Amino acid sequence: MSNTKKATETPRLVEKYSTRHAVMNYYLVLMFTVFPLFASNAYFNIRHDKYYFFIALTGVVIIAETVLIYFAYFGNKKDSSSEMTVSNGGLTKKLSFTDWAMLALLVVCVISTLFSKQTTDALFGSLNGRNNGLVLIAFYVGIYFVITRCYYYMEYVFVALAAGSAVVYLLSVLNFCYIDPLGMYAQLDAKTIEDFTSTIGNKNLMSSFICVMLPVVITMSVHTKKTKFRIIYLLSSALGFMALMTADSDSGILGIGVFIVVMLIWYSRKISRLKRYFLCLTVMLASAKILRFFTFILTQSFDCKTKEIDEFQKLFVESDIGFVLIGIAAVITGVLYIIDNKKPTLTLSRAVPIVLGSLFAAAVIAILSAVVYFSCFDTETELGGFASILRFDEHWGTHRGFMWIKLFEIFGDFSFFQKLFGTGPDTFFYAFAPYFTELSKFGDTSTNAAHNEYLNYLITIGAAGLIAYLSVVGGAIVRAVKKSFSNQLSIVCVSAVICYSVQAVVNIAQPITTPLFILFVALTEAVSRRNTGYAELI
Repeated sequence: MSNTKKATETPRLVEKYSTRHAVMNYYLVLMFTVFPLFASNAYFNIRHDKYYFFIALTGVVIIAETVLIYFAYFGNKKDSSSEMTVSNGGLTKKLSFTDWAMLALLVVCVISTLFSKQTTDALFGSLNGRNNGLVLIAFYVGIYFVITRCYYYMEYVFVALAAGSAVVYLLSVLNFCYIDPLGMYAQLDAKTIEDFTSTIGNKNLMSSFICVMLPVVITMSVHTKKTKFRIIYLLSSALGFMALMTADSDSGILGIGVFIVVMLIWYSRKISRLKRYFLCLTVMLASAKILRFFTFILTQSFDCKTKEIDEFQKLFVESDIGFVLIGIAAVITGVLYIIDNKKPTLTLSRAVPIVLGSLFAAAVIAILSAVVYFSCFDTETELGGFASILRFDEHWGTHRGFMWIKLFEIFGDFSFFQKLFGTGPDTFFYAFAPYFTELSKFGDTSTNAAHNEYLNYLITIGAAGLIAYLSVVGGAIVRAVKKSFSNQLSIVCVSAVICYSVQAVVNIAQPITTPLFILFVALTEAVSRRNTGYAELI
C-alpha cells in the first residue's frame, strides 16, 4: 500500500535559495536595522533622511530583483519552469485580491495626482506635508510586488529586526532620562526635547515604530524553535515595553493593547504557545519595574531628571499594581509550563477563544456605547480623567476631535469627483487651510495631517483611495488568518499589520515608520502565497 502511494505521489517541489532571495533578505535586514537608526543631522530633516534612504535603497532593490527575475524566468526556460513553480506560488500565479487592491490603490493615486490643484506637491510630496506623494506610494507598490514574489524565510532577518529595534528602544529609554549618547538633543529647545526620542522622531512616531516591531518579536519569541533566538526576542520585547512606557503616547498603548488581547485569544487553545506568550508578557511587565529601578538609581544617586509619563503608564512603572500584574502573569506562566510538561499535546476547547473573543467584543461595544452616550446624550456629567476618552468633542484627543469634525464638513463640500479621488496625495494642508484660524484657538497655526490615517486618505485620495487601501490591509489580514493554521509565520507577519492599523486611527502616515508597515503587509502576503507552511521552519 505504502509503495503504491509512493509510486503515484508527485514529489513536492522545494524552492532553492537563490540570489534574488538573498538580495531580498539583505534588503530587509538593512530596513530593520540601519533604516530606523539613520539620521544625518540629529532630528533636523529626519523625515527627509529616512524618505531618501528608503527611496534609494528600495529603488536599487527593485531594479536588481527585476533583472534577477527576468534571467531566472526567461534565461533558461527548462530550469525556470521548475524554479518558478515553487512553494511560494511562483511568479506566474494569478494575482490575489490584495495584489489587485494594491494596483487599484496606485491607479487611484495616479488619477488623484493628475487632477489635483497641487499636482507637483501630490506627485513628490508637499513641503507642507509628510512626503507622502505619489512617488512614495509607487515605491510602496513596487516593493510590495517584489517582496511577494522574492521572499524566502530565513530567521536571521527576524533576529536582526529584534537586535536593531532593541537599539532604538534603548536609546529611547536613555533619552527618557535625558541621557543623549548620539548628541541628538544638542541643538533643541526644552519643549522639543520633551517630545522627541531615539532616532525615530516625536513620541507619536516612536509609538508607531513600536507598534510595527514589538508585535513581531513577541510572536517570534512564541514560535521560534531556537532557545538562543528566543532570549534575543525576549530581551528586545523587554526593551520595547520600556520604550512604550517612555514614549508616553496613547496611540502606542492602543495598538499594543489590542495586539495583546488578540494574541491571547489566538494562542488560547494551544498550551505550548500560550506558555511562551505569558512568559513574554511576564518579561515585559517586569521590564517596567526595571525601568523604575533604573530611573530611581539615576535620580537618587546622580541627581538626574526623567521625563514625565501619563497615569496609565505609571500603573505599570510606579504603581504597586504593576507588581500584582507581574505576579499573576508569572504564576500563569509557571502553571502553563507544568501542564505542558505533563501533557505536551494538550489543546483546549474551541469554546475558550470564543468566550475570550466575545468578552473582548463586549468590552469594545461597551466603550463605544459609553462614548456615544456621553458625547451625544449626557454632555454635562463630570467624567474627570475619563473625559478625554469617553466624551468626543472638539477637545478630544489633543483637539483631534476638532479636526475630524471639520474633515467631514470638508468632505461634504467636495464635488463628486473629489469625493471619489480626493485633493491629491499629501495635500491635506491645502484642504484644511480654511480652518487654520479656528485651529489657532488650540495653539496650532496649521496642520498637514488629520492624525487619523484613514480620514487623511479620505480627504487626500478620496473614497476610492480609502477603499483600495482598506482592501490592501484587510485582504492581507484575512488571507493570513486563513493560512495561519498551517503556516505559523503568517501570524508573526500579520501581527505587525494589525497593531499598526489599530494605532493608525489616531496617528499619521509618514516615511519614518509607514515603510516598515508596508514591508509587513508585503511579507504577510508573501507568506500567504506559499502552498506549504512554515511549520517546519519556526
